[in-house]
Amino acid sequence: MRRSLAVLLGAGAAAAVLPDRLGLDRWHPFPALAAVRPQAVAGSAVVAGLLSGFRSTRPAAAAVGAVAALGAAGLAPRLVRRSPNPAEPTLTVLAANVWAGRADAGALATLIARERPDLVSLPESGVEFRDKLMPLLDGLGYRSWVSTEPGRPDAWSVTVLASGRMGELEIGSGPDLRHQYLRACGGLLGDRAFYAVHPQAPMARWQARTWRRDLASIARWTAARPAPIVAGDFNATLDHAPMRACLTGVRDAAEGTGRGLTGTYHAWIPRWAGIRIDHVLIPRECATTRYEILDLPGSDHRAVLVGLASPA
Repeated sequence: MRRSLAVLLGAGAAAAVLPDRLGLDRWHPFPALAAVRPQAVAGSAVVAGLLSGFRSTRPAAAAVGAVAALGAAGLAPRLVRRSPNPAEPTLTVLAANVWAGRADAGALATLIARERPDLVSLPESGVEFRDKLMPLLDGLGYRSWVSTEPGRPDAWSVTVLASGRMGELEIGSGPDLRHQYLRACGGLLGDRAFYAVHPQAPMARWQARTWRRDLASIARWTAARPAPIVAGDFNATLDHAPMRACLTGVRDAAEGTGRGLTGTYHAWIPRWAGIRIDHVLIPRECATTRYEILDLPGSDHRAVLVGLASPA
């Protein structure tokens, strides 16, 4: 009886804490469980502690505790903070989901005017939100492109802003993702591409299939040379195997900052309790000179600001 209970509870804990390691996060609803791994690890540790208080359930406590320890071991490297790179940033990138155009355009314009990012990725920003934002940036030299035509809902769109120093950029899109993306190259980027993305959220069975296809497309882009920069709301954390597959020639800019578990969603809950689904992926040879998670009034996401330096 004790052994059966230990196996049952241990398997349940493994499905909740390590669905990606078991190959389960490909299917709904396991992507949602993988997204909350830090919370699942904490919950499993609490359950193990409670079970250890009774002699009859100590084997089960050991099984659940072992799963919690494995999960914690996978999370620990994201809390490691290395010495900041003193180099001047080659580029500054801002990614901010504006929640179907509901974000405060004035607050976003103030943020952009203060930080002067070179490239801005705005998921869930269509023509309507872009037309509210750009007059507030008048005189700063920013240009903008929207992935969808006028009249398309903001939630389906992505907007890219580029500072004047980026030079003449070539902007394109394609059918690779369900929600259209934007690709920029040329100018200061040279042969390197910049992608502004918003993969499908895996909230239902069919959405999980689309989510996997979207991330597989991004994985193909990041395997290219030279490696691209990809910024936006990925609807995935590094605890999702399809997201980790995107890290072929790139890495998450949060790596080595000690903020790898700081939540960007939902903005209404504390950062330590949220999930980090907004990312800036940068070429592996580039150093992160700055990594900030910033509040954006009116949005359900927090913005991510990254400074990166190329060794060249």
